[in-house]
Amino acid sequence: MIVRKEHVLILYPMANQAIQSKDYIRNIDFEYIETYSFQQEAYYSETNRNTGEISWHDQRITDLDEKLNDSSQKISSFHCNDTDAFTLIGILEIDVENLPSWLCAPIYRDAIIFYNAKREMISALNICFECCYMETDKRININADEKTYELLKSVLNSKGHHIR
Repeated sequence: MIVRKEHVLILYPMANQAIQSKDYIRNIDFEYIETYSFQQEAYYSETNRNTGEISWHDQRITDLDEKLNDSSQKISSFHCNDTDAFTLIGILEIDVENLPSWLCAPIYRDAIIFYNAKREMISALNICFECCYMETDKRININADEKTYELLKSVLNSKGHHIR
């Protein structure tokens, strides 16, 4: 998709672009990880849900300028050599045997951001546990097995996330 914004041409990947979670994680050379929770009820109320004010379906952990979502709360962080990083990598490397396919639009409430040694964001992974859907900051869909979502939920909850 091509969008023109103030005489600047911005190219967005097409929405149907997708890769396997194991290919995603194997191609990221990161130094540390931060996990975030966002779009929780403490920030959004039912009165402004999906209005012109706030659209939950359009929100990601970062915008195109890599600015964090206003509702984001950092929950945890760990180094690439920590046990938690190895656990996360192992979860994302699970082969896709049962790909969940719900007919709802994702509302991302959790995210994992990968950084390099210079503290620059390499990639952000937006996660919707309600419909088992993941998408990167580059709007690339990440296909993952249903076990991946169960295990990710468990790990993130152990870190302090409140995933239903």
